[in-house]
Amino acid sequence: MFRKSRKQLTIRFLHRTTLFLSSLSLGLALFFGFGNAQHFLDSTQVLILSILSFTSLALVLVSSFLFIPAVILFFKTRRRFAVLALVALFSGAIGLILAVLSQLVILLSRGV
Repeated sequence: MFRKSRKQLTIRFLHRTTLFLSSLSLGLALFFGFGNAQHFLDSTQVLILSILSFTSLALVLVSSFLFIPAVILFFKTRRRFAVLALVALFSGAIGLILAVLSQLVILLSRGV
């Protein structure tokens, strides 16, 4: 009987959470850009940036938690876990860039 090789439950959960948070962060960044062009209120823009900062930091955390087991399982089994490690690394970098940029815009908008 052939048995399908299934990923561990935690790996699947972390991968889906990483994809969700990265799409949410990119959507919020686009929403901020469109809101800036359409002259949203300052309080609304700060709210969007605060939510973007939180989701980006959560993305960095979740992708780092995904990257470590994906690398370990890649060296153990030599299967498709390299793709998961690259997705985690790429989305973590995107999340870090978005978090730094959103915090920078919040800091500059306060006039400090």
